[in-house]
Amino acid sequence: MKKNSEFTIVYVFGPEQCGEKYLNNEVLTRDAMEWVKIGQTDFDGNIDEVTPEMLKEQSMKRIKQEIKTGIPVTCKIFDVFIFPKVRENGIVRNVKIDNLIRRKLCEEIFSIENSMKINKEVRNDNSLIPAGDEFVYGASRPQILYAVQSYDHELFANDEYEVNMLAKICECNNKDINSGTQDDDNVRMVKRKPMLDLNLILEEGAEVILSNGSGDVVKDELGNLITAKYVGGNKFECRGEIKRSSPLALHYLNKYCGKDMKTVNGNEYWRFEGKKLSDLRKNWQEEDADSTTD
Repeated sequence: MKKNSEFTIVYVFGPEQCGEKYLNNEVLTRDAMEWVKIGQTDFDGNIDEVTPEMLKEQSMKRIKQEIKTGIPVTCKIFDVFIFPKVRENGIVRNVKIDNLIRRKLCEEIFSIENSMKINKEVRNDNSLIPAGDEFVYGASRPQILYAVQSYDHELFANDEYEVNMLAKICECNNKDINSGTQDDDNVRMVKRKPMLDLNLILEEGAEVILSNGSGDVVKDELGNLITAKYVGGNKFECRGEIKRSSPLALHYLNKYCGKDMKTVNGNEYWRFEGKKLSDLRKNWQEEDADSTTD
C-alpha cells in the first residue's frame, strides 16, 4: 500500500508521576490530582510507514503548543492511536475524533468524570475558572483502550484498499486490553478486522429484521417485529431514527430482550432474507477474492 491518506492521531498524556500507575492498569483518581488529557492532531502519510515513535513525535509537536496554556506539571505521552479522517460522500468532515473517544469512555461505555461535564455543571458559577475540555479523571488504561477499540469496531471500508488500511490501523491501535474490563465476547468483538461497506451487499430500501443472537426475531411490546430500512453507507432508518446497525441493535436488544449490553456488533443481529449481515459480508468478500484469482 503506497498511497498517502489523511489521518487523525489521538494521544493520551498525563503527569509524569502517574505514568507507572497508568501502565500498570491502575485507576487515576481526581482526589490524588491524577488525570489524563486526550487530544488529537492531523497527519498525512502512508499507513504502512507509521510507527509508534512517529505517532508520538507528531503528537509532541501539537502538545508543545499547549505549554502556554499552563499545564502545571511535567507530563509524558502514555498512548497514541491513529484513525482515518471521517468522510462523507468522499469529502473530509471536520470531526473531532478525540471528542468521540472521550464520549465513549465517559458516557456511552463507562461513566467517568471529565472536565467537559464538570464545566457544564458549573458554567453559571462566575467564581470558578473552567478547565480545558479534554481532561478525564478516574480512568484506567484498559478503559481507554476499550473505548478506542470500540471506535475501531465502527470503522468501515468502501473498497479493498480501505479494508487493508483499516486493518493496519486496528493493528496499530490493538494494544492488549484487560479482558476483565468487559466480558470476553465484547473484547473479542471490538478486535475484529474491519469489513466492507454494506452498499456492496444491500440495495437502498432493503429491509432487515432484528434477531436476538440465537436466531429468534425480536418483537416489541405489541408483538411487532423490529425492522429497519437500509438508507445507504452503513446506516439504517428504524422507527424514525437513522443510525448505524450497532447502536440501533444495542438499543432494541436492551429494551426488548432484557439485556444490559454496553456494545454490540449490530451486523451479528440484523438479518436480511434470513441471513446475518456479517455472513453476507463474509460471503461477498470470499466470492470477490475468488473472482480476482480466476
